Parts: sequence; C-alpha cells; structure tokens
Amino acid sequence: MLELYFMFAVGFLAYRIGWLAPISKSVLTNLLLYVTLPCLIVSSLHIPFDKSLGEGIAVLILLSVYFLGSTAYMAKWSAKRLNLGQDTTGVFQNLLLFGNQGFIGIAVVSQLLGSGSLFLAVVFNLVYFILIWTYGIWVMCRGDSTIRLTSLWKNPGLMATLVGLCLFFLPFSLPSPLIQSVSRIGEMTVPLSMLVIGCFAASIPLREVRHYLTSKIVWIVTLSRLLVLPVCLFLPILFLQIPFEWLAIAVLLSASPCAPTISLFAEKYGGDTNLATISVLVTTLAASGTLPLLFWLFAWLHPMFF
Repeated sequence: MLELYFMFAVGFLAYRIGWLAPISKSVLTNLLLYVTLPCLIVSSLHIPFDKSLGEGIAVLILLSVYFLGSTAYMAKWSAKRLNLGQDTTGVFQNLLLFGNQGFIGIAVVSQLLGSGSLFLAVVFNLVYFILIWTYGIWVMCRGDSTIRLTSLWKNPGLMATLVGLCLFFLPFSLPSPLIQSVSRIGEMTVPLSMLVIGCFAASIPLREVRHYLTSKIVWIVTLSRLLVLPVCLFLPILFLQIPFEWLAIAVLLSASPCAPTISLFAEKYGGDTNLATISVLVTTLAASGTLPLLFWLFAWLHPMFF
C-alpha cells in the first residue's frame, strides 16, 4: 500500500511542478487503456489450468457472479435514490462495483493465504474482467448517443480478456519471449495508473478537494465498497459451509478499494473524474485497516458454521 502512495505522490508532484503537462493526462490514459492494461490482463491469465481444483473453480465463479450481480443492482438502486446527476451516476455505480482486485486484491490474498491461492484468485477475477470492460463502460457513457452497444465488444480490454481466457483454458502457452514482453509491458500498468491518479488529484483545486472530502457520496462509496457490501453479501454464505480459503479469497477481492481504472474511464468517456479520483484515494487509504478487519471477522466466524 505504501508503494502505491509513493507512486501517487510522484505523479502529484510532477504535475504540480510542471514536468507533466495537462495534455499528459489524456496521453497516459490512452496508453493505459489501450496498451499496458490489456497486456496486464493477458499476462495475469497466462497460468496453467489446474483441473484438480474443479470444485473450487466452480464455487469462486458462482461467488463472483453473485457478488457482482448483487452489487450492480444495489448500485443502480442507490444511484436512483440519491438522485445523482448524469456525470455522477455512472462513476458512482462503477466505484461501488469494481475494486482494485487485480493488484491490491491479489497482493493481499497472496500475503494472507499464500501463493497457492493465486490460481483461485485469478478465477474469481474472470467475471470481473469481462464486466468492467462491457457493463462498466456502458454505465459510464449511457447518456452519450455516439456510443453504440456493439462498440463495447471491440474495446482492447475485452479483447485482451477473451485472449487471456483462451490461454487460461486451452492446453498451450505463448512462446516465452512473447509472453515475457507482454508481461513486462503489463507491469507498467500499476505505477502508470497511480501516476495518472496523482496528476488527476493535482489538477483538482483545493476548494474542490475539501468539497469532495465532505461529500456524502465519497463516504457512502467508501463504507459500502470496503465494509457494508462484503459483510452483508458474504455473511449468509457462511451457512453454505464453504472452505475458509475460498470464502476468504472472495471476501478480500470483493472488499478491495476502488479501481483506478474508473478514473481513467471517467476521463475517457465523460464523467466526474474528480469524484472517481478522490474515492480511489480515500478507499485505498482506508483499505489498510478494513481488509485485515474483514479477514479477522470471517476467520473468527467461519468455525462456528463449518
């Protein structure tokens, strides 16, 4: 988490000093969305398929569909109840629905459950990868008549996900030099995304930062994303007596802070970029406390039901 904060600080200072011009935000956003992030998706799915974990694979996919489907419904319902504007509605729904599962979530799962859990963590993220590049973009730009539904299936993120799924399920691998090159490009995604978030934050006037930090929307997103949704949706799952490792993977990934990709979507497709940026920062800071708390809570409750 500290690494992310330092990367953000570098982007913030570079923009304020003038080393990064305002135009760099759109340039880096396109670089992330069209080059490095698709490469990260392909490389993260380029792992051997483990048939021995068949039951775990089925359970994690079902839990992912359950969480994302329930959260999408609640986010849409909440946006209507809060009567949010057009620029805010799509950002709000995306902030509730999509967490930083590919970096922070995976890292936390690896630290708490060991490297043996990474395969199932990637499995849990499969539905997430497909949804963020289709439903996430559609929600963000629903009010834009120039965006056609069919164009969502042609974006590089979804195409990278489909390529990654083929590599994941089919019994062959890409040549080593090729996949290493793709992996190296994908590794730039995390530092670049935090640099861009730093640029976004540096471009927000201090008066507006105070406004967003006192806005109920930011704190609704923070509490819902990090605590309320994971607890309310996964506590009933304890009655199904699922092995703790599987449940912990689902909880930790689902409770990860808001994804920086949402700020990129807001910048690219039109939305409240400031709200997305502040929410990403606040949830990333708060997750340092909430993720260990959730892990302890479910580790304490699980033996009572299993």
